[in-house]
Amino acid sequence: MNIRYAILTVTLALVASASRAKQPPITFARSGKTASVYLATDKDRPVQSVVLRAYGRVWTKPAKKAILIDKQDRANVIWLIDVPNVRVPAVFRITPVKDAKRTLGEVVAYPDRPVNWDKKTVLYATETPYWFNQWADTIGLPVTYILPGKLDGWRKSKDKDKKHLLIIGSKVAGKKFADTLAIAKKHKINVMVLEANWFGDKSGKVTVQPKQMAGGLVKLRKQKWSRPPAFRSHRKPWPGIANRWAWISDKEGLPLVEKLAVVSMPLMAVRPVILNYLPWEEQLGRSEQTDELLRATLAAAADSTFSGGGWRSLSVVHPKREKLDEKDRPVLTAAASGPIAFKDRPWTVHVLDVRGTDRLPEGLLEELKALERRVGADTESVLILGDDPLLDDWKWAKINRKKKKFKRGGIAWLPDDTLPPSVKNQIRLMLKLTEFGIP
Repeated sequence: MNIRYAILTVTLALVASASRAKQPPITFARSGKTASVYLATDKDRPVQSVVLRAYGRVWTKPAKKAILIDKQDRANVIWLIDVPNVRVPAVFRITPVKDAKRTLGEVVAYPDRPVNWDKKTVLYATETPYWFNQWADTIGLPVTYILPGKLDGWRKSKDKDKKHLLIIGSKVAGKKFADTLAIAKKHKINVMVLEANWFGDKSGKVTVQPKQMAGGLVKLRKQKWSRPPAFRSHRKPWPGIANRWAWISDKEGLPLVEKLAVVSMPLMAVRPVILNYLPWEEQLGRSEQTDELLRATLAAAADSTFSGGGWRSLSVVHPKREKLDEKDRPVLTAAASGPIAFKDRPWTVHVLDVRGTDRLPEGLLEELKALERRVGADTESVLILGDDPLLDDWKWAKINRKKKKFKRGGIAWLPDDTLPPSVKNQIRLMLKLTEFGIP
């Protein structure tokens, strides 16, 4: 890692760690090396010396205290701890020498060997969270760091045989998704956002299982994990409108990691943006699956491509396009006013939106019946939004409104009936429209 960049990120980590009073700071370090560690200390309970503990015993001699001076000439206390040799990742608690129950921080120790990584996958990072920089450096992940403020003048490698990914944190991600999208377009590179202020609110606990994988991580679905990572919290998805592909979903089907694209012309200028809502630092080194999953996510993000060949046409059966209201139907309105699909793709998706309390027009059922002979898995499809007694009368669709089930191929049904829709249901609709190929 670039030394100037390393010093800066250590300084930033002191501020970040100090703000997480309830969670002891986590340090990633390689075994057999000396780690610089910041501790969650209390001025009313001064600490003179610390050691590493695990499995009921002390593993190190008392650590040495050092002073780090930041750019504002502020003095910050760090501890220089010799990390024990380990063969597999291990977690050590940092405690005062004479108080084994008081945890001041944790050291996640990795074996002293670099991780296997495809040399054709090139990773760049700028102003990424400190935990990522330290973890990548510890495991030997080859990341090229771009100094803060130097992204505008940066140019990626021109090697077309390699896959490139730019990883960024909240400062570079800007104030809105469009800021990140502009970076991807300007530098013609896939972008992965680890943290951003425009993500959704903080949410509760979440456990990640192989069955929750899709998209770029779908190959992991067949795995069996003995210790699936369980996170204490996560961020809710970005609430804006775009085409979305969930790579990791929660139990409600909402994204924990997702790929986004805003379709525009020319299509070759569109670059995927991958958003991450998981606090990886909580579980890295604690289960083999977490490290494997993050590395797989980075590799998939670099390898992801965007093709316009699969886009389909949208036909709004009800309400008519001219009556769509962005306030009540923001996602459907955006889809109906989006780019025109390719003419050589005959597959059309018909949307029947019966959400809300408005009375449905006479003749709508007959219009739906006229669609029946055209709908099939390889031709045209129907997406039904909302719940209305009309669906009982449309016998062909084989919808059971009471059990929220349907048996007819070629249709999909999102039964939530509220208008305007909640953010969750807007995201579900975006995922479904993207699945159908609607830009």
